[in-house]
Parts: sequence; C-alpha cells; structure tokens
Amino acid sequence: NTVFKTNMCGDCIVVEYRGAKDVTVRFEDTGFETTVAMYSLQKGEVKDRLKPSFYGVGVVGEAFVKNDPMYNTWMCMLNRCYGATHTKKNSPYKDCSVSENFKYYPYFKEWCNKQIGFGNKGWALDKDILVKGNRVYSEDTCCLVPAEINNLLTRYTKESDTCKGVYYNKKLGKFSAHLLGKYIGLFTTEIEAFLAYKIAKESYIKEVAEKWRDQIDPRVYNTLMNYEV
Repeated sequence: NTVFKTNMCGDCIVVEYRGAKDVTVRFEDTGFETTVAMYSLQKGEVKDRLKPSFYGVGVVGEAFVKNDPMYNTWMCMLNRCYGATHTKKNSPYKDCSVSENFKYYPYFKEWCNKQIGFGNKGWALDKDILVKGNRVYSEDTCCLVPAEINNLLTRYTKESDTCKGVYYNKKLGKFSAHLLGKYIGLFTTEIEAFLAYKIAKESYIKEVAEKWRDQIDPRVYNTLMNYEV
C-alpha cells in the first residue's frame, strides 16, 4: 500500500511486492495496473498507459509493442492535429481533430488490422477520400490507401489568383491549363482553362482508380470513380 510519485503520471500505489524486480502497482487516477522493478518505481519512471500522454489527448493503453508500425502512424496522426504540424502557418491540418475512439491506441490499432490494405508497404492513412473536405480522423471517415492514391487528392496550396491547374500567361494574355506539370492547352478565358483541367484531372483519377481496383477498399474505388473537381 505504499504510495510512490511518478515524474509525469501522478501517484501510484503498490498492490503486491514479489521481489525487487517484480512489483505490481496501480495508478490512482486511472486504475491502470502494471508490473515494474523497484528501481524504476523509486526513480519515478513508471508510466500510466491509460493517461493521455501524447499532446494531452492520446492514450497508449496496453497495445503498445516496440517497433510497431501502426504506433508510428497513430503518433503522426495526433501530431498533425495537436502537435507542431498543426500550428504551422498555412498547415493543411489546421482545424483537424481526432475522434475519441481514435485517440485510444488499442482501438485505433484494432481498427487498422481490419482494414483492406493493412500491412501493405507504402500505404497510408487517409481522411479525405471517403468524405470530401473532411477534417476529422475517425473510423467512419478514414481508409488505408497506396501512396499514389493518397497523393491524388491532396489539398490545393498554389498561391495564385487563378483556379486550380490554371496559370495566366502575361506575354500572350491568355490562360494555360496544366496537370501534374504537363501542358494541356492555352485558352482565352480562365474558366475555359479550368474546365480543361477539370476534365483531365477527373479522367486521371479514374485511371488511377482502375489501376488499383482489385487492391483497394471498394468504397475508395467508388468514390474516386465519381469524384468531381
């Protein structure tokens, strides 16, 4: 019943002592129990895995395994919404958040294990494809996709007064349309140039969707095939 203070997780109480390297403790705030060495307990290095420890919102739980790739994905997601990435000027993740379920790592990991594409090298967690303009990472809005698809619908950041894919040629006094660095054509008006870009972009999205059709979540395929710029 001896109470020990930890460096970051509050007080814990000894539940059972079986030896210097085998001590069970329970954290008073969350009820989390773990087995530690007396040395770590006296140094205050014991961690409460039920206490929000990442950016004040992320709970590790007991699913953490060293070198777990999904753990890194989880931490990156939290960083985008609550860490340094979130606070950067013009950050594409400004005003983004994570659902309560996804803040709990064991739940997030279990969800990932059930998704199409889980374990595929180079695949990423995406929040924008299934729900256009979505700002919340959750089990209802996220999916796993290959990098080519993940980068397909990235948020537009071109600093210009013209529409997406459109550039004004001052010398000619006309508008040019481009897709992925490739020239589409030259047009008299901005809207004509944009419509050309729109047709080319939607066609390219369908092309990529067909390429990955047999490997991706059917919801992702259907969304891409019906996507409108």
